Amino acid sequence: MKYVAIPLTLLLAVLLLIGCTSKKAETTDVVVAKINGEPITQADLDFYQFINLIQIEMYRAADQSTYQGEELNQAMKYWDAQAEDAKNPNTLLTQIIRLRAMSLLAEEKGHQATAEEVDKEVAKVKEIYQKQPVAMKMIGEYGEEKFWDQEKAQYERIVLVNKVQQDMIQKVKEANPNADAKEINMLAEKKYEELVVSQMGTLEIEIVQKGK
Repeated sequence: MKYVAIPLTLLLAVLLLIGCTSKKAETTDVVVAKINGEPITQADLDFYQFINLIQIEMYRAADQSTYQGEELNQAMKYWDAQAEDAKNPNTLLTQIIRLRAMSLLAEEKGHQATAEEVDKEVAKVKEIYQKQPVAMKMIGEYGEEKFWDQEKAQYERIVLVNKVQQDMIQKVKEANPNADAKEINMLAEKKYEELVVSQMGTLEIEIVQKGK
């Protein structure tokens, strides 16, 4: 049996990519990092980890209905390992920093995330989750209202980042008029990663050491 690897950086691709949590963290949250003075808190990491775990449990549930016997055992071991990887704070922090860095770039370029755009994207995510009993169970235990408030806040940034990505795709299309869709996406992804590195280099990123 062959399993499809799901890198943490791609775990939310089905849900329109990456996210983080509320722009305004409570003052009681432990600050783990800062971007241009804006805090990233432990609560941000916890929420992002929770979203990753929802994704993993959705895949786990799908495998439970597909495989039996030893194949099922192997699949469960695989998702157990993925669940442990999803808790890695360094990976979570890197994802959040990337998203925030690129949402800042989007704002610098004059992009905005309208309430209508954010609501539309959140509705798509909600529709996906509502079809997955394991996801709805986890969200219910987390606190449904709390979860969707945080999810909406993260999608304010996701909408902004999507606009930067679309700008990049359009530029690649203009520079490569004869390229097919696969090549366009590959080139755009490469250019986007270069842009991420460039943007992060312009920001003041501080990792707060424990005990400070």
